[in-house]
Amino acid sequence: RIACSELGRTGLHVSQAGFGGYRISAGVAEHAAALQHALVSGIDLIDTSANYADGGSEELVGQVLTHLVDSGELRRDAVVVVSKAGYLQGRNFTLSRERKRLGRPFPELVPYADGLEHCIHPEFLDDQLTRALERLRLETIDVYLLHNPEYYLGWAAHNGLDPSEAQIEYYRRIANAFRHLETEVTRGRIRWYGVSSNTAAAPEDDPEATSLTRMIEAALDAGGPYHHFRVLQLPMNLFESAPAF
Repeated sequence: RIACSELGRTGLHVSQAGFGGYRISAGVAEHAAALQHALVSGIDLIDTSANYADGGSEELVGQVLTHLVDSGELRRDAVVVVSKAGYLQGRNFTLSRERKRLGRPFPELVPYADGLEHCIHPEFLDDQLTRALERLRLETIDVYLLHNPEYYLGWAAHNGLDPSEAQIEYYRRIANAFRHLETEVTRGRIRWYGVSSNTAAAPEDDPEATSLTRMIEAALDAGGPYHHFRVLQLPMNLFESAPAF
């Protein structure tokens, strides 16, 4: 029997081990077999992202979940699906270039590197959630995360923006994203939302540090005391142990 624990403050109870979708993709039989084996063996948490395998990870999750649910081997409500949005690479980068050509660029794009942009503006999130639901073959994603929003802070530091002004703009963008995600909860397209950040445990003097306190303030601003910001995903392992202390 796999031990369970609460996922953030969602009230959802999931296996302490989840299935990470970073390296899996549709069309790879071994990946499909691994995910199917995990789910029928008691793993009930799947973590994926629009950025993983350029959408192929979400596609594979959708294929496997649909097969298991349709065959009666699994109930949809027995699995918690987490996905993320924020990156523009591959197909998303191509989409961004086409929108620019048409004079309709996504607002507040962060031009991070060659072939890589980042965005958490509501217009982009709306587009990405629609695509994610199609790839996952779901009506609702259980938890939807902003994927590494601190890319904005890295870009701001690299371009010499005043750190205090960059922080103000950073949390304004997060609050704006949270307001949109609250509407997605109302629409029934997601149940909860949160942030996936590699710098949530970084020292305060790190220019890319992300503050949980300020994210909670942004959530209160976006949704009031009954907001749906419930999950913070961050690295914690033998080499990155700061969150434990």
